[in-house]
Amino acid sequence: MSVVALDTGALGRVLLVDDEPAIRKVIERMLEAEGYEVLHAGDGAEALELAWREPVDTIVLDMRMPGMSGLEVCRQLRADPRTEHTPVVFVTGMADRQFRRDALHAGATDFLAKPFDEIELLARLRNSVRIKLYYDGLARERTDLRGAVQRQLAELETASTRLERLQRDLAVARHETIERLARAAEYRDDETAAHLHRMSHYCHLLARKAELDDYACEMLRIASPMHDVGKIGIPDHILLKRGRLTAEEYQIMKQHAEIGFRILSGSDSELVTLAATIAHTHHEQWAGTGYPRGLRGEAIPIEGRIAAIADVFDALTSERPYKHAWPVEDAVAHLQAGAGGHFDPTLTAMFIESLDEVLEIRERFAD
Repeated sequence: MSVVALDTGALGRVLLVDDEPAIRKVIERMLEAEGYEVLHAGDGAEALELAWREPVDTIVLDMRMPGMSGLEVCRQLRADPRTEHTPVVFVTGMADRQFRRDALHAGATDFLAKPFDEIELLARLRNSVRIKLYYDGLARERTDLRGAVQRQLAELETASTRLERLQRDLAVARHETIERLARAAEYRDDETAAHLHRMSHYCHLLARKAELDDYACEMLRIASPMHDVGKIGIPDHILLKRGRLTAEEYQIMKQHAEIGFRILSGSDSELVTLAATIAHTHHEQWAGTGYPRGLRGEAIPIEGRIAAIADVFDALTSERPYKHAWPVEDAVAHLQAGAGGHFDPTLTAMFIESLDEVLEIRERFAD
């Protein structure tokens, strides 16, 4: 990284700490002649106050001073986050190894012995000031980078929140679109909204009993009301006929499974694709005698097999203009009789074993 140039303006700010004014004056003249800005203090307490109030690039520190020693000053400088990285150069007449070891432990950066050489002093200070300026540059870059990262994280969090809201809105929109399209088919038939709710919750219940995962169960609940959407394409005189259909009319009525599939197929939506499969297969029969393709056994998608049981049970137990509702016992007997022929026998047994829950749904969504 680049460092602030040292040949323009002040080379840096140096704090001189020595109890002898004459020594401070000599060093001050020397440093100012080189281009440094110089602060000075006569004891440790004053030095700490200055260093913590006026940021400096290097501290030149005497070892022996009245009151607080140079070692203690150094320790306190290192203990404070404002000066923990500021270089400290000891200038002292004490040159024994124990002092140097103690000074290093206190946090000293460098040493100069009295009497010092002017060239050596300037060289040492130049290096220590460069180190401090380099560190300050790194710290600024780190702060700038942290700020940039925090701003980007905030922007990302905002975008993520918007995306989550959009995904929720889209999920609601998909759900409502399917429900309203199912209602459109319902207006052309004698079925009720309650039938769609019951049938979809029966599907959800049976899917759980079949140990489909939660996502699949919920998708089946939302998509299953579309099972008869193809009735939109059946002529009124057949769809709304009160009496029994002729063989020819029945063949036309059976086309609603294929029509529903054509209406819903080709979508990129997993939900709509599932609805297309249900519309296409909910009249297939376990024995292969259903329509439109005569699929047999497990060749029928499980969502179609589930929807077949739920749809027939609710149709039998619901009041219609052309028929009375069957008693639940008769409807259950019909399912049992059709197990292995019309219906998947395993799913049929699961549905009947869950009759208490089935009846709770039937009560909750009564016509």
